[in-house]
Amino acid sequence: MRRVVAMVLLMLLGAAGWAVADDPDGQKPVGGLEFIDEVRVTVVNVDVFVRDGQGRPVEDLGRDDFRLLQDGKEVEISNFAVLSKEMIRHMLAPLGENALSTAAAPATLPPEIRPVYVVLYIDNENLRPLDRNRVLRRVREFVIENLEPPVEMMVVSYQRSLVTAQPFTQDSRAVNDALRGMTRLTGGRVELDNARNAIVDDLQEAKQTGGGQEGQAGPGDIRQRIYQYAQEEGTNLGFTLSALRQMIAMLSGVEGRKSIIYISSGLPMTPGYGLMQEYASVFHDNSIMANRSVLDRTRAFQELAAVANAQEVSLYTIDAEGLDTLDGGSAESAYGRDPVGASVASRNFKDSLDYMADATGGIAILNTNDPTAGLVRISEDLFSYYSLGYALSSVDLDRVHRLEVEIPGHPDYDLRYRRRFVEKSLETQVQDRVFTSLMVEIDDNPMGLELTDAEPTPVAGTRWTVPLHVSFPLDKVALLPVGEDYVGQVVLFIGAQDLEGRSSEMQRQEHEIRIPAADYEGAVRQRFAIDVTLLLDEGQQRIAVGLMDQLTRRASYDRMVVTVP
Repeated sequence: MRRVVAMVLLMLLGAAGWAVADDPDGQKPVGGLEFIDEVRVTVVNVDVFVRDGQGRPVEDLGRDDFRLLQDGKEVEISNFAVLSKEMIRHMLAPLGENALSTAAAPATLPPEIRPVYVVLYIDNENLRPLDRNRVLRRVREFVIENLEPPVEMMVVSYQRSLVTAQPFTQDSRAVNDALRGMTRLTGGRVELDNARNAIVDDLQEAKQTGGGQEGQAGPGDIRQRIYQYAQEEGTNLGFTLSALRQMIAMLSGVEGRKSIIYISSGLPMTPGYGLMQEYASVFHDNSIMANRSVLDRTRAFQELAAVANAQEVSLYTIDAEGLDTLDGGSAESAYGRDPVGASVASRNFKDSLDYMADATGGIAILNTNDPTAGLVRISEDLFSYYSLGYALSSVDLDRVHRLEVEIPGHPDYDLRYRRRFVEKSLETQVQDRVFTSLMVEIDDNPMGLELTDAEPTPVAGTRWTVPLHVSFPLDKVALLPVGEDYVGQVVLFIGAQDLEGRSSEMQRQEHEIRIPAADYEGAVRQRFAIDVTLLLDEGQQRIAVGLMDQLTRRASYDRMVVTVP
């Protein structure tokens, strides 16, 4: 992970109370700017997928068929649309093939259609190569059939770190070339499989021979190895979920419908659970199950789903293991498996995928060697849905709201939608957009923000300090008269990411701008500068900056690529 260490080298210091004089019109003098109090109204979009008893999309409902509730109280549906693939094609046809380029999408789209961003997330650390390659053949077909406006796709790979193999694009050939590149990688699940199979062999040998023979592993030894295995599997799971959260964070500032198609051979809801079950069966000793609550990772999956819901990201999960119900695969095992233990272990790895999809409004494709039918359902979600919108008066706080959608006249219909909506403060939104601008260029710079870098200086090993010069016109910032000065307050957010997709933690700095009233007329024609030093590794790095005016609540964004050294 690349960490940004920001040190402020130049800033104007001072502290003052805010004494503001109102003018006769109720407006306040603010340097060269004026502002008035306003209430921000946000339109909350809720995508609803409706299926009949046979699983077919239902596309003939109207606004009055739906009831929408926020936190248990019904809200008026102010925006309503029924969308289908054919309708979207018809509406976008006049706009041309490149109408939905990432930078231009929000400004050029018809109001009913939002851009759709799909991340194909290949978790090579938790995949068996044969499983992966079989599934990716079908996924490449899915790409060819569905990569058209308003959809853009990107490909990321996780193998001890998150790597962007293909940024967002509408080029299906580029996406599939990146997917083909995945087939040359070694799946990380193999090492854990080998360790698990060795334990399974010893368990089954003890079961068949009655144990106690010379050279055989005893219960105490096997029990200790199961604990060690579970801890290693739990550590691996922690890194896996952290990388998923990182990907979700990168999508946080993207405006549109967002989803991640997550492909793995499953993740353990409780690390080591299948082995513990098998140990209890072989040695008739259930005491080992007392460790289940300590190892249980349900809370971690709940937190991941909460993060995805906060960023309006739906998770679609594909279990690449298919119909094989044996934990770790037993082709390399010298003995058969205990059917109960194997079933428990298999369910343990699939429950997590089922939960992540269900909790975020997605779909889990499980227990099939051919994911085509599930991919068809994902395709339907991309293009065929009901869009319900309602107005929310924002109070500039981070708050979680509970959503409920009902179709009173059709209780037999199956509804799928996001059940949580996170209302975000402006500061949270700015941070989200800075994260996103590391991956997608955001053309939103009303404050004239500019970035320049200077010559890097070596520190130690592969690390260098890189001076960064951030500047903006003073007349774009609100300045209040305070005593003999004009004073403003801005917040600077800085993030960094290398070209392989490894990101830094976000850095936040507050800066006060203080100008003597006597110097004001000349000062507002100048640019205010903040010099920051970043600690970066060698290679090319994207630097993204967001600037927020604390008074006007306006924000600006810029980014650049620096080469270190």
